[in-house]
Amino acid sequence: MTTDGIPGAGARRLQGSNPYPWPYDGVVVGNRLALVVVGAQPAWVQRSVGADLVLATIERLAVAVRRVGGSVVAVRHAAATAAQHRIGLPPARESPGWELCATTAIFDQVVDAAGINGFTGSPLDGRLRSAGVDHLVLTGFGAEAPVDSTLRAANDRGYECMVVTDAVAPFDPVTGAAALSSVTMSGGIFGALATSAELLDLLATPPAEAAAPRPDSIPNPPVEVP
Repeated sequence: MTTDGIPGAGARRLQGSNPYPWPYDGVVVGNRLALVVVGAQPAWVQRSVGADLVLATIERLAVAVRRVGGSVVAVRHAAATAAQHRIGLPPARESPGWELCATTAIFDQVVDAAGINGFTGSPLDGRLRSAGVDHLVLTGFGAEAPVDSTLRAANDRGYECMVVTDAVAPFDPVTGAAALSSVTMSGGIFGALATSAELLDLLATPPAEAAAPRPDSIPNPPVEVP
């Protein structure tokens, strides 16, 4: 892992992420960072490959993100009604398989979504923006369903996203690998990929002395008058 410096900002970024150093603006600051965990419900977890290892990895990442001042948000997915539930879709609210299977102690917030996409019918976008968060680390269960759908929606909303490859569990290894591969197309059309070891290494770096300003708050340079 390499850290990049910006004078006065103490910027850091992941050099090993694919296909570009993440985040694109070169800055990892805790108060702009959120670990988003999707699909951590029995209905999704029981169908996912390697779920136990992924859950343990998510728990390690949650501790590290919180330590640097970031937040950990769980998305709980549900079909709008029991009649709309079918295999492959979220369970109906309050039905078996709907409650989170991970201990809620690792989450700072739990938001409810009305579908596979974590932004559908949920307060997720509003809560992230109100907290000044614009860097999302995506993890969870159903790499080719809840994770991929939520990632694309986040990208559409302007978030800078990274998927932790060993912190997502696919329903099927082949379709899961294809979903992860699509993230990196066109130079990272949906964001970047990295491993948990790379991210943990970055977050273990001593925090910067001064938080970097958000891109939209960087003051204009002084204009020299001839």
